[in-house]
Amino acid sequence: MRLFPSPKANNKDSVIGAVGAALGMAITWLICDAMLNGTAPILVLAMGSSAITLFTMPTAPAAQPVPVILAHCVAAFLGVASAQVFDNTALAIGVAVGVHAGLMVRFGFMHPPSGGTVLAAIIDGDAVTDLGFEFIWRPVLLNAVLLVLLAVAINAPFKWRRYPVKN
Repeated sequence: MRLFPSPKANNKDSVIGAVGAALGMAITWLICDAMLNGTAPILVLAMGSSAITLFTMPTAPAAQPVPVILAHCVAAFLGVASAQVFDNTALAIGVAVGVHAGLMVRFGFMHPPSGGTVLAAIIDGDAVTDLGFEFIWRPVLLNAVLLVLLAVAINAPFKWRRYPVKN
């Protein structure tokens, strides 16, 4: 058994991934802060995990645009719906995360960081609760689309890092 079973990246890919994730999150924050103008949460914390996935593993199936955007939006919907249906937080979390995992596997839009979006919709407090289903498009959809567009732009100069992957 190897201590670090994941393949190691070369120095160039390591730097591009790290700088890409940093720029992706910083730029997403700045744009969302300007566009949302204090009317909604600016970032969903799960987007940090998405940025790492997009910029360090741009060819992975979970990093492709449709799974990233769809998984976060479905997660937001399920989290908000579950929070509204169930008074018990543990039950709301369990149902929403379980249903989300099942849907991602069944319909092939696997993006594991979106599990954090489910949780955010349920436990992030009044800022999210007050938005209700608006949470899906502001900030979740806005965050996810910006990260995908930034992944396209930041990976574009590097021929070996084409994003998105063409099937």
